Amino acid sequence: MKSDSMKKFSPPSTSPFGSSAGRAQKTALPDIESCRRYLLPFSTEISEPRGSKLRINRVYYLLDGCVTLTALSAVGGYHSLIYFHPGDLLSFIPSVNQAYAIPHDAFDFLLYNESLTMVTKTPCRLVCTEHREFMQHMNEEPLHTLLIRGLAGNLMKIIVQSVNNSTLPATVRVCRMLSVFMEPEPPHALPRYLTHTEIAGHLSMHVMTVTKIFQSLRKAGVLGRTRGVAFIKDPDALLNLASQHSQLSYRPLPADGN
Repeated sequence: MKSDSMKKFSPPSTSPFGSSAGRAQKTALPDIESCRRYLLPFSTEISEPRGSKLRINRVYYLLDGCVTLTALSAVGGYHSLIYFHPGDLLSFIPSVNQAYAIPHDAFDFLLYNESLTMVTKTPCRLVCTEHREFMQHMNEEPLHTLLIRGLAGNLMKIIVQSVNNSTLPATVRVCRMLSVFMEPEPPHALPRYLTHTEIAGHLSMHVMTVTKIFQSLRKAGVLGRTRGVAFIKDPDALLNLASQHSQLSYRPLPADGN
């Protein structure tokens, strides 16, 4: 029997981003296929294999798969900053910058030693639009709503990641990420691309710390693995850890918290 608590981790209804009631009243977007049909007259549908770098001079609407905004630091480390899933709009910031003449000298300075790119984590199918075409249609529906949702969603993701990484213990951060990425239906599998290195880069911690937490989760019966795929054996226990209603012991590295 599926437990009522088997839900992906979500912020409380008193979140500063708005109440649950307010979110329920929003106007629903057309489904992915309807958005695809709207975009195709001035766009192109493409397929990309896993590990592809998307060209930054295009705007993309993701139909299938997972893409990340990835930062390559000056010392060679890869960090997935934002994860995109079907229905998300990505790589639209250059169009917004140009359309609204947003000054970005400070951002250029802050990103001086980093290289940002969009990378496909799985085989992906996308609708690709030239920036010029995107700007001509960006005030039309449903593209305008897709853009506003994309801007707000990306901001919320970055704020949540920053708060989590700066205020929460390493175990809680890992468990929250697993609770978001696990499949909602049994066996609650985790994506193959969610490796220890991937998690460590996203959460700004040591790979060894993630490995130790995974070992503790397996020992506690929360996490399992079969045929090379990790899955959540006890979603309730994972959510209790993610919500800090229970604790998991492991030996932390000094820079990663308790």
